[in-house]
Amino acid sequence: MNIQHKTLLILSLIIVVFSTSCKKFLEETPYDTIPDENTIYDKSSAEAAVRGAYRALASLNYGAGFQNTILQSGGDVKSLNNAQTDLNVINYDLRSDIAFLSTYWGNFYNTINRTNHIIEKVPGVTDIKLTAAQRDQLLGEAYFIRAISYFDLGRTFGNVQIFLTPTRVVADKLGVKQSTQAEVYAQVLDDLNKAEPLLQTTVLRNRATRSTVNALRARVYLYTKKYTEAEADASIVIANPAYKLIKPFALAAGTSESILEFSYSVNDVNAGYAQWNTSNRALEPKAVIHNLLNDPNVGGDRKLLSVKNPAGQFIGGIYPTNTSAAYLLRTAEAYLIRAEARVLKATPDLAGAIEDLNAVRVRANVPAVSDALTKEEILLAIEDERRVEFALEPFRWFDIIRTGRAAAVFNLSDPGKYIFPIPAGEILADRSLEQNPGYGKN
Repeated sequence: MNIQHKTLLILSLIIVVFSTSCKKFLEETPYDTIPDENTIYDKSSAEAAVRGAYRALASLNYGAGFQNTILQSGGDVKSLNNAQTDLNVINYDLRSDIAFLSTYWGNFYNTINRTNHIIEKVPGVTDIKLTAAQRDQLLGEAYFIRAISYFDLGRTFGNVQIFLTPTRVVADKLGVKQSTQAEVYAQVLDDLNKAEPLLQTTVLRNRATRSTVNALRARVYLYTKKYTEAEADASIVIANPAYKLIKPFALAAGTSESILEFSYSVNDVNAGYAQWNTSNRALEPKAVIHNLLNDPNVGGDRKLLSVKNPAGQFIGGIYPTNTSAAYLLRTAEAYLIRAEARVLKATPDLAGAIEDLNAVRVRANVPAVSDALTKEEILLAIEDERRVEFALEPFRWFDIIRTGRAAAVFNLSDPGKYIFPIPAGEILADRSLEQNPGYGKN
């Protein structure tokens, strides 16, 4: 081969390599695009997409960080990190530029976007292996997951944007007007109502069913002060023999006290375990809740939720191992929702409320309350019961805010602090977003 031929060959190779590289570069997915072509096209991919939505719900929405913030806000759990952001949380002095707020916001919308893809694409799947009943179940689960995601997004941040179709490019997110918290809750109820007829009636403790719709909808009705409706949905759950209180009190995983739980494995561990256990744990029950849980007349058998180690430290017992389940909906909550609804509905049923309250107390080996309590006394007794029943679950902050008791319980009289600030980065990226009152432009 002469020099001229060698030169031509080398030039040809360079051109081929350069052309291939350019083609590859030009075909790279833009950074602001979420590729979804052919991601849901048959039975297997549809099921995988729903599993992914559940995993996002468990690991992102209810990840250790979010629970950490809500637990500290509730005042009965303290951080062992002594970080400045922890001080912001416990002093109700959040700033919109705190990084974890942006994380929580993004996590909620990430999960919502997953469900939007499922809701859009699953109806068009023609795989003969996917039966109509299976398609309905997958769609129902997507509607349910979107509902709980919007519910938590709304009660955390208040006025937020509602997206009901997939976000494929960043531009899809821009300029969408924020909905009020009431409108967000209305969307949650709409999603739950759509989910209900699609879902199975069989008992699946780690997947959405019609009973999980009843349980979550009862909770949403309590927030929206629709007490007759809350009582009705809670009653459906309680009437189901698959959901019963058990005595003696034990952690709910896999039992009739669990309506919906998150499952974990050695390959996908419960991040909350490390928050409560090990020498590097991040959280610890405060003395006040430890003492309540260990009071025979208050906590009873629930004392296992907070124990004192040989060093005198309080250890939270909600996740004994790193594969322990986490709870989203429990039978005890259905009883306490119905108790509260029975007190507050137009025609109160105080005897029924006391009966429900005592059902939870007696199963925890705690003395029943008197049947002579007044309406106000019953409501306070329910508040106290929820405090110990859900001591290490992210309830108390939201409970006290929704009942209008923040000034009395948290010494927090500024209603602007009852929701979190919209993350600063989101407002910078989308000028149509308005900051929540009370946070200015920080």
